Amino acid sequence: MPPPAPIMPASIVPIDGSRDESHPFARVFCSTLAHFRQKDGHAWGDCAKYLEASETPQAQPKGAFAAPYRFLFVAGFGGDCFNGVRAFGPSIAHLGDAHSVKVEAFSVSPFGSSDENGRSIARHIDDGWAADATRKYVLIGYDKGAVDLLEALRALNAPATKVAALVTIAGDIGGLWIPDDVRALVQPSQPWIGQGCPGNVGDGLHSLLRDVRERSLRENPIPVPGYSLVAASTPEETSRVLAPSWSRLSRYSVEQDGQVVAWEAVLPGAKFLGTARADHWAVALPFEEASVSAKAINRNHFPRDALFEAIVRFVATDLAAAASHNDSVSQR
Repeated sequence: MPPPAPIMPASIVPIDGSRDESHPFARVFCSTLAHFRQKDGHAWGDCAKYLEASETPQAQPKGAFAAPYRFLFVAGFGGDCFNGVRAFGPSIAHLGDAHSVKVEAFSVSPFGSSDENGRSIARHIDDGWAADATRKYVLIGYDKGAVDLLEALRALNAPATKVAALVTIAGDIGGLWIPDDVRALVQPSQPWIGQGCPGNVGDGLHSLLRDVRERSLRENPIPVPGYSLVAASTPEETSRVLAPSWSRLSRYSVEQDGQVVAWEAVLPGAKFLGTARADHWAVALPFEEASVSAKAINRNHFPRDALFEAIVRFVATDLAAAASHNDSVSQR
């Protein structure tokens, strides 16, 4: 029997149908994936291999697409300390090069507390808003980046006037069940961790403790629309480096990615975009494209570029539709 959990969820219920966007999002993802090729030139194949919900691809215009927002991305725990690897780095570059959609990757302290990082992000948003108050921000956070962005929303004055939405990808929303496993993965001795990284790992981990996260969620309602995509992998789909933590986390849930339980990666009240069939690193960190040689990271092949583009496309379209609907209602 697993040991008693220090904090248990208040309730586990199916996502309300009005917030379940997994099939509409799958249509966008499957249509986007059809335009991508693997490094060897082959198609990625059936999108059901990469997303639990699957839809028939539809025609999609090439080139630039409408995105009347500023996109700001914040990476996860360890951030810039990963050796030659940046979360969704090639994906962000592709959006700019192929579609003229700029996504700003904002660097925070790799192991800083979410309070500290959130204040830094909030200052950056305020500076950007002072320079251009015509386009709201869409904030996108992976892993701990989602938590840092939640703290940024708390630190901002009138956040809903500056931020259109918060999007989370495998976010540590409900906190970590096994923080010591995460600590072990970012030790300086690991081949994927660069030299000279700060040693304040404990500061960041404290922000991800389950009681800290759940108290923050109770006390701070999310002031902007939310969208969440989670990740889940089977043991066979999980890299060897995450296999021990996957095994330990499976005592609580098999719907998890080796670090985060899937149902705890959904923002309260958010629209649910679906479940990526990947482990916690494969969904965002392109180790297979980096110079780091780590045999323990052996399940990293995943269409991250297509996934990230589909998220940006879907959220931009959904927000625009909601704004148009609200305008029509207000004019009646």
